[in-house]
Amino acid sequence: MSPEQAMGLETIDGRSDIYSLGCMLYEMLVGQVPFTGPNPQAIMARHTMDAVSPPSIIRQTITPELEDIIFTALAKAPADRFRTAGEFAEALSMLDSGTLAQQRYSRASMMARTAHTAALERTGRRRLPRKAVAAVSAVAAVGLGFGLWQLWPGGGAEAVGAGGLDPSNVAVLYFEDLSSAGDLGHVADGLTEGLIDQLSQVRELDVVSRNGVAQYRGSDLPRDSIGRALGVGSIVIGSVEPEGRSLRVTTRLVDGESAAEFSRASFTLPADELLLVMDSVTQDVSRILRERLGEEVRTREIRAGTGNVTAWTLVQRAERLRKDAEAFVAADDVPAAEATLQRADTLLASAEAADPDWVEPTLMRGWIAHRQSRFSRGFEALPWVEAGLAHADRALGRDPNDPKALALRGTLRYRLWRLRVTDDPDEWQVLLDGARDDLEAAVQADPTLTDALVTLSFVYYQYEDVASALMAARRAYEEDAYLEAADNVLNRLFWGSLDLEDFRQARRWCAEGARRFPDDHRFVECQLWLMATPAQPADVELAWRLADRLAALVPEPDRDGMSIQGELMVGGILGRAGMADSGKAVLSRARARTTAEIDPTRYLWSVEAYMRTLVDDDDEAIELLKRYVAANPEHDWAGEAGASWWWVELRGHPRWSEIVGPGR
Repeated sequence: MSPEQAMGLETIDGRSDIYSLGCMLYEMLVGQVPFTGPNPQAIMARHTMDAVSPPSIIRQTITPELEDIIFTALAKAPADRFRTAGEFAEALSMLDSGTLAQQRYSRASMMARTAHTAALERTGRRRLPRKAVAAVSAVAAVGLGFGLWQLWPGGGAEAVGAGGLDPSNVAVLYFEDLSSAGDLGHVADGLTEGLIDQLSQVRELDVVSRNGVAQYRGSDLPRDSIGRALGVGSIVIGSVEPEGRSLRVTTRLVDGESAAEFSRASFTLPADELLLVMDSVTQDVSRILRERLGEEVRTREIRAGTGNVTAWTLVQRAERLRKDAEAFVAADDVPAAEATLQRADTLLASAEAADPDWVEPTLMRGWIAHRQSRFSRGFEALPWVEAGLAHADRALGRDPNDPKALALRGTLRYRLWRLRVTDDPDEWQVLLDGARDDLEAAVQADPTLTDALVTLSFVYYQYEDVASALMAARRAYEEDAYLEAADNVLNRLFWGSLDLEDFRQARRWCAEGARRFPDDHRFVECQLWLMATPAQPADVELAWRLADRLAALVPEPDRDGMSIQGELMVGGILGRAGMADSGKAVLSRARARTTAEIDPTRYLWSVEAYMRTLVDDDDEAIELLKRYVAANPEHDWAGEAGASWWWVELRGHPRWSEIVGPGR
């Protein structure tokens, strides 16, 4: 296999692709795109006709040699650009090795006639000649991996893990008041100080105090100078300005070392309701910043793990594909997601070969196998789980106490337990115990592993230990500095609160989840559960709408089961609304759709049993629970499970002993 094929470079060979990659390089180094405008048409016109501003005007540390490479990639005439991404990367490689300045470019005379050269001459800079490079580099893919890796702050093999400002050290500079009269200063200060307070509550972040940043209020110092002075890797800057009868708040997250921009967000606030929405906007800005910081921290952690450029670039490509796969899942295109994850796994296998001592590709392969297993049911998922466990074991072979590897193995063991691949209760218990032990060891060694804490919360549920499950979820909520597991954490907090009959907290977590993840079926489902309990009044019309939305949002292969569950829940809600007969009819109709293939664990029997209590059909609820207990003997119905508040209506029933045993 050629280097181009290994990296996927055979798809990046058009001159238009080179222009796009040049724009990407320009933005990452300068912190802004080459051209802006009031609308897409204006921006396209500028790309076609205007000369690119020399990036060294904005970032003086950009060398003439690097600027020459950028201008070549952004040449207006396609013939003046690099022919392939390999040529582009080769030029960057030569730049890093110090050999570029000695080259002579065959198209120098052509480039001298471009507007780029004119722009350089206006700045008094001498343009270097250049030569067409024939060799192909294996490190050009996705953001021109080699060149950007070397040029980005802290990059390069010699710099990996040894220096660079920590992005978790954050300074929020006082927001600018951009109003013509200067009368929005109190709003700018309120947002700044509210954001400092919000971010300071995150234990993983080290946030400069108000007094620490006050000295830079209105300062003209470059952002990177402020970053170095404060010792922060991330700087938040913002502004407030009037926009009609509203106010526009704009925030930017920039690198404290290079001043390159990570992300930008804007919010429009109603001026007459400013005090009411200020806290909400501060929370939203805090959330966006934390998520973006998490991406940067993870990128730097990965980069610090290897000095092998090829391996690092392959992992970056695989991570991009993993994100693409999640987008396919969200679009309900599971086949595309599976194929994309398989491509990511292939790249990671190549990364393992390139740097056998780097554990990150192995761990990522394990998580991809776990994700693949979620697309299958029962024994069809088994090969993926076994593959993931093999990756986890290889990682633990290098370091038996690696918390990330323990978290991976614990999660996969729990997944294997969920698949019910054995009829031997002792083997089944060994799997669950092993999952618990791995996950507990992982979070004890590294409390920031929020995904492990979330899975541990699920595991504790299987031991009927609801209090420990809720505690693990709360720990995940506190430790999730960059909101990487926020959806799972909120879901666990909802269920822990509901199972402990803390309806106020259950409403809180469900509402927060629905606000932040409106297209996540779990936060539609929780709204139905609230209406099926004393937590919230029954609203039949809303319940039907939620049930329809639930069925539309849940991904395959769980759609049929969740659709039936939604209908069962509406049946119970009808009972709470005083329409018991209608509720019974809906419950019977939903049961008729249920099959062992759709519901192999018979979970829906327990759901229907509870809903039957809401339509005053306790005898049928008892029958359903008896069948459920027979299918799930591991649940402690004589103890914790049967003592739950969910079954308070049934515990006084004469037939309750048929479920929990005589004398109970």
